[in-house]
Amino acid sequence: MSKLVCKDFSVQYFGYDAAINNVSTTFSDGINVIFAGEKGGKTTFLKALAGIIPHQGELFLDDINVDELSLRERDFQMLFDDYALFSRHSVRYNLEYPLKLRKVPKAQRRALVEEVCALFDLDIMLDAPVYRLNEWLKVTLVLCRAYLRKAKVLLIDNIFSKLSYSERMQAFRRFMPLFREGIVIYATDSKEEAAALSQDIKHLSCGFLVQEGSERALRERPLALSVFTAWEEYPTIMPCTVCEKGVIVQDTLIEMPLRGKLAAYLGKEAVVALSPKDFAVSDKGFTATVVGKFYNGERIVYSALADDTTFYFESEKELLTSSVVLSVKSVVGVFDALNERLLTEV
Repeated sequence: MSKLVCKDFSVQYFGYDAAINNVSTTFSDGINVIFAGEKGGKTTFLKALAGIIPHQGELFLDDINVDELSLRERDFQMLFDDYALFSRHSVRYNLEYPLKLRKVPKAQRRALVEEVCALFDLDIMLDAPVYRLNEWLKVTLVLCRAYLRKAKVLLIDNIFSKLSYSERMQAFRRFMPLFREGIVIYATDSKEEAAALSQDIKHLSCGFLVQEGSERALRERPLALSVFTAWEEYPTIMPCTVCEKGVIVQDTLIEMPLRGKLAAYLGKEAVVALSPKDFAVSDKGFTATVVGKFYNGERIVYSALADDTTFYFESEKELLTSSVVLSVKSVVGVFDALNERLLTEV
């Protein structure tokens, strides 16, 4: 089994803070997922792995130092979200050209192209110029070219981002199952795609690898606020004060052990993360104005506003009033307000 190992991997652009900050992780055979929002560092990380931009730290592929190899020797391929196609040339030319560079004989590469094009439904488009293709066909062409190339490490940068939501889901389901050989690193801003592909999701935020794990782990035990807000469907973040018995939220004491990092915040302010089930409709608490109603599966989730803060809470009964009294019965976690890291113990 092949492994691509990053150790203290960093990227720093001139005059700016590091874009990728001391990432240490391992990518294995099959599809690996990098999840991040906009400006989270996905593209920079992939470019550095591919050798397109310089980096600090170490990178090993099966115990071989990748930085000592030329780009041709390391045999990495990256698919950009802008496709990197020869727009004035035909589909056939775009597919054959990488094979030509690898000195595949003309007859063999033509046969390979025609065989694989049928798999990607491009066989009737072989002689069409790329500029005449729609976005769906361009994405198909890029993936078909990567399938032909069969690099040791394939890096895919949010390749479906220009498609509509329905097309994106259709393309994802249609083509991604074809890429199971070798090491595939798929970067996306879609949590649905990330969850569907892997149980080991690497969550990047502002260039930091803040958490690795399954969708369930990211949802139920986030280690940073950015993870919580990304994976919780209806997130609520509120200020709190740390006291000897726990934390005080909206004049309500939530008891919890004061140990580890949280103990250093005694008497100080922090923030708490809450999901809809952490609130209860009761006679005591704070008053909020109901402003919206949503359905999360079979559950009803309401949004409410109090002190310029939006809350999301569940209720077993239909609420017929515009105001409600809410109490906080539990929290997902307590976080530092500045660096967003989890303070309560895992």
